[in-house]
Amino acid sequence: MKSQFKKQQKQKEKQNRKSRKRKLSQQSDNSQSKQQNVEVSKKIDNRVVENTTTNDAASTSVINHVIQWLEKRKKPIPDRIDQAPSSIELEQIMRLLPPLKERERRALLRFVEKAMKQKEDPGKEKKIEFQDSDGEYDIDSKHSHDEEKLNSKRGTWPANVEFSNSYRWDASVPSEIKTKYSKTVRKRAATFSRKVYFKKITDENHPAFGEFGLYCSLKHAKPGQWLLDYVGHVTMGEDQNKKSDYVSDFGENSELACDADTYGNEARFLNDFRNTGRHPNVEFNLRRDKNGELRQGVYVKQKKDSKDAEFDGIKQHEELLVSYGKSYWRSRVGNLTDFVWRLPGHPMPEGGKPPMNDIHERAQS
Repeated sequence: MKSQFKKQQKQKEKQNRKSRKRKLSQQSDNSQSKQQNVEVSKKIDNRVVENTTTNDAASTSVINHVIQWLEKRKKPIPDRIDQAPSSIELEQIMRLLPPLKERERRALLRFVEKAMKQKEDPGKEKKIEFQDSDGEYDIDSKHSHDEEKLNSKRGTWPANVEFSNSYRWDASVPSEIKTKYSKTVRKRAATFSRKVYFKKITDENHPAFGEFGLYCSLKHAKPGQWLLDYVGHVTMGEDQNKKSDYVSDFGENSELACDADTYGNEARFLNDFRNTGRHPNVEFNLRRDKNGELRQGVYVKQKKDSKDAEFDGIKQHEELLVSYGKSYWRSRVGNLTDFVWRLPGHPMPEGGKPPMNDIHERAQS
């Protein structure tokens, strides 16, 4: 009996020791877990503080850039901006400003966006294109013998438009701005591009039926490829011809306007993609030529920027289509939703293109 009792006691002691070990182990785990939680919490708190500091600094920078833009344009700076909290966002800042024109609003947004990008990566230089992008226009180029062939279509060029591949600067543009963008200008021959061609649109269902369109001459224009420049008469943005349908924003801060109404090259025949059933396949991008002159380049869209999942560039004889922008159409037709009768990728509606009078009446009603 005694021996049996001793065995039972030993077993109980073993069980107690195991139980104590388990408790100690659990306590240790809990302690480590608490310590880890504290450390994680500290890290999170630090990140929150860092993010808050970063956001505050970013917001302050945005305010400074807005003030800088207003000062450049000699516009009044509301006291409310100086008193605004550092956490304020750009959209809120815009509401504090006096009424701006649509062009001015876009210019301000672009200015701030560009300034913030430069601050994020101050060492990054602006890309300057040094390839023989517009070498075909050089007066003394090896391609000069093609001029007669290229100009064979001169008879179809609108008689009221002066053809040129060089920008014409209005006398009212301040000399410092003109020098900034065109200090050294290369001479360009007044000849058509070999990469594109223009012709009258004969498809009755095309929204620009009876007008000119611009088409690809190359067998395959790859995504991101430069095709030609949009050229015209350059003025300050506020001096643009508001009746013209050929005005493009120009200048690094969109402070200028480039108008191809009565002066320019074949890029003026670029049509908007709306109601064609297709997505835009080209876009405007500012560039600098090898002499540093600012040019409004027409580029094939990048794959990542195209809304067409199968986009792989532009085929020969395919029309070049750009987006004029919603503000362009709203100022002309009013309700853009009612103006658009055919979406990209959709077939032609039954009965074909609706009469233009019906489209405009529906959009303006």
